[in-house]
Amino acid sequence: MKQFLDNIEEYIIGIILFVMLTIVFLNALSRYLFNLNMASSMEIVTSLFPWLTFLGGAVVVKKKGHIGFSLLTDQFPERIRRYVPIFSACCMVFVFAMFTFLGIEMVLFERETHQVTAALELPTWVIELSIPLGSLAIVIRTIQTNFFMKSKPSPTGEENLQSEI
Repeated sequence: MKQFLDNIEEYIIGIILFVMLTIVFLNALSRYLFNLNMASSMEIVTSLFPWLTFLGGAVVVKKKGHIGFSLLTDQFPERIRRYVPIFSACCMVFVFAMFTFLGIEMVLFERETHQVTAALELPTWVIELSIPLGSLAIVIRTIQTNFFMKSKPSPTGEENLQSEI
């Protein structure tokens, strides 16, 4: 169960990618073989992109895969440079906590006003729910990887990508 929860984002991303690929493939097949265009199906595909974006961001945070630019921080004295990752993690938590809070407000507003998508008339709040949930996942993974886990070396042998740049 622990391994499942540790990799939940990857499983959800895999399912979403499979659904998107299937819809696009079937749409192309129906267009060229049967001359049927399922244009509304593309609304489903584009509606799944925000979920991929935010959950993918949480995966990258978990794996410490974000690219860093250390030109400025390399100029800091060692005693200050040691605190830069902590400051950076705190900034990330703050920004994505704000995304979570504002995303919840947006979802509640869309739900109260019964907004729907153009083609399939799906409730837009279901799509926009990706913002607060994905941002919350990023907050959780940022706290988890920066404050509670010992850092593991990346597959390239480096501490993280920030040390390479």
